[in-house]
Amino acid sequence: MSIHGNQQILPLFTTRQSLLPIKEYDELALAFYLLTKNYKHNERVISFSRLLWPFLCVQGAIGTHIILDGLEVFSKKGKISNPPRQPVIGHLLRNVENLTKSEQLNKIIEVLSYIDKEAEEIGLGEESKYQKLKINSLINPEFLQTLAKLLPLVEFKPVSEYMPLETVFTTEQALDVAEKYRKTIDYMKGNALRWNTQTELIGKEVDEWFIDLNVQLKDINTRYSSQINKTSQIIDSNQMKDQIALESDKSDQWKVNEKRRVIENISVLFKTVERQIEDIIKKNKFYTQSEILKSRVFNDLTEPFENHFKYLINEGNNFVSMVTSLTQKYMELKERAFQIDEEAKKKLEEFGSSLNSKLKDRDRDLSTFEKEKQEKISEIESIRIRLEELYSQIKKIIHFSNGNCLQEAKDLLSWSLSDNQSELFSRPIQWIYMPLYVMFIEKKDTMEEKMELILPGIVTNDPNNIYQEISDTMVNFKKTFKERIEEDMALRSNFEFSSENKNLIDDKSLAKKIQQGISILRSYAIINDEIEKTIRSNLNLILKP
Repeated sequence: MSIHGNQQILPLFTTRQSLLPIKEYDELALAFYLLTKNYKHNERVISFSRLLWPFLCVQGAIGTHIILDGLEVFSKKGKISNPPRQPVIGHLLRNVENLTKSEQLNKIIEVLSYIDKEAEEIGLGEESKYQKLKINSLINPEFLQTLAKLLPLVEFKPVSEYMPLETVFTTEQALDVAEKYRKTIDYMKGNALRWNTQTELIGKEVDEWFIDLNVQLKDINTRYSSQINKTSQIIDSNQMKDQIALESDKSDQWKVNEKRRVIENISVLFKTVERQIEDIIKKNKFYTQSEILKSRVFNDLTEPFENHFKYLINEGNNFVSMVTSLTQKYMELKERAFQIDEEAKKKLEEFGSSLNSKLKDRDRDLSTFEKEKQEKISEIESIRIRLEELYSQIKKIIHFSNGNCLQEAKDLLSWSLSDNQSELFSRPIQWIYMPLYVMFIEKKDTMEEKMELILPGIVTNDPNNIYQEISDTMVNFKKTFKERIEEDMALRSNFEFSSENKNLIDDKSLAKKIQQGISILRSYAIINDEIEKTIRSNLNLILKP
């Protein structure tokens, strides 16, 4: 790309307030000194040139401009965080593989952390944790700040005294780079939002799980509370006392009834005796009626009398035998009365023992139900706690990833300058040029070439420290650039061609211009006799036919 006319050119040398600006011939003389102060007799200057390094200011994000390096020495290279793998997360939430809830969340953590089997660390698409990023020619924040120091001093002046280096891109291509830059920032912010949506997506599912766990807890509490309440009502110590008291009353009544029955049975024994006696008395009654007997003949009565006595003797024996038998039965009934007390006591004891067993069974069942209830509640609470822990990990991963994306967008924004930092940024696109002096020097014996260059810096009136780069960034850049140009043949060719195309050594008035520059520098008290002598000596040595 050829340039001509007036262009926005940054200063090469800046000075303290006590010094006048250095321009034109004084700039030429000082640059010549700085490039040749270590010049050796076994060296030969191939070219000495004043070049322009092209930079393009292009509108970046809203309210900012980025600056693109026309030589593409600078570039933004790295990686950016990808959005979450939504299809994989959705598949896990649908639980096609019938995993447990904890297994689902563990799998989701693996996917979100990119430690699952299918995960890749870096790639070209969104399936990996990161994707490669390269924005060609984009100048980094450190060098941007160096240029920002020079922008207020930019001058709109002719480029006829300079040789612009050839740019590697057109303005249209630069606009494409700027568009990529803006889209990348929007993409990073969009990725942050996509990470945030995962909290809502996963949280919605997890909330349903927690609701289900609450339902299970409520069901367990209701079911076991019902069982415990029902079991508690079977018997308690007060009920046991009441039932024993009631049973004791029943037992006492039973004893009374049973003993009455025994008495009744004993009475029956005496009734039996009475019937037997009544039969004897009834038969004996005839023999007690003396009036009737007197009317009969004695001899006729002796046999009946004797037979009746035999009857009485026989019945008497039978009666004694019967009474003896009844006495035995009485003794049995009497024993039965004592047994009634023992039976009542035993039954009451057995009843009390039965109630006590029921009470123990009730207490055991209550303890079992309570234990089962607590075990089931603990199991659900354990699941809840584990799910909360895993979900908390997920939210931390999402928050961290969201923060990463936002930080990446913020970092990329730092590769731009605010529009209010320079009037040049009032235009959407603006070329600016950084001047530099370059000298290619060859060793006569080995034919090895080296390149020396002077980049923008600060000039002082201290002969021992007459020049220093404008920033530490410029110092580091100069070192890195000299290493880069030894490896990048296209870049080196650009410098060699541009230097040869406008080689100041070929300018027949070079000595005169430098002489005028020396006079100006001496008038500013920037150089001393020794420096002037070095300049003249090296100039004569270099220009010597």
